[in-house]
Amino acid sequence: MRKIIFIFLIFCSGSFAFAQRYMDTNDPKDEEVKSLLSKKNDLNAFGAADLKVGDLKGERGLLVGAYGGFIINRRYLFGVAGYGLVTNVAFEGTVPGQTEAKQLNLHGGYGGVLIGGTIAPRELIHISIPIILGAGSLEVVDKDFFINNPADSEFTVENTVFFVAEPGIEVEFNITKYFRLGAGMTYRYVSGTELENVQDKDVSGTTAMISFRFGRF
Repeated sequence: MRKIIFIFLIFCSGSFAFAQRYMDTNDPKDEEVKSLLSKKNDLNAFGAADLKVGDLKGERGLLVGAYGGFIINRRYLFGVAGYGLVTNVAFEGTVPGQTEAKQLNLHGGYGGVLIGGTIAPRELIHISIPIILGAGSLEVVDKDFFINNPADSEFTVENTVFFVAEPGIEVEFNITKYFRLGAGMTYRYVSGTELENVQDKDVSGTTAMISFRFGRF
């Protein structure tokens, strides 16, 4: 016990001595607290449109979306993003309460907060790493439910909301000072779906993407 107390006292004495030397050589009045959002940082707005292609429920689907926000010091991205499924994703499933399988369709989208960074942004070719954290919704619909009533085109069989996290990596090209073209991959992780016909793994997976970004870079 005495050894432990002795070592603790030595550690405290050393820490105090180091702190005193730091204070002696670094006047707090001369040091400005560094922060990401300050008047000295370069802050510019940007907007972008994305095309994403990946598998959903075993079928190839196209997601179209947009995102926008701010670039800080040409490196750090902060904003919001949103994507929606625009192609028809059909699969064999069952209507809850029934046993006979039939063709159903999947609709949905997601969105959330965008954060990320850019490596070597001034170079002609550079790397961008975007991450989306948010939520989305899915609907399973039966387009033949109201087959005898032309006024109704489809019936929602079941729906759910879910959590999504989607990190990605892009190779970007500086086309002009105000336009960048990117291509890359993302991985969409979905959690929390509560459907009989669709599970988390059915809508999680990799996507290929093309990005068109506009702003003052």
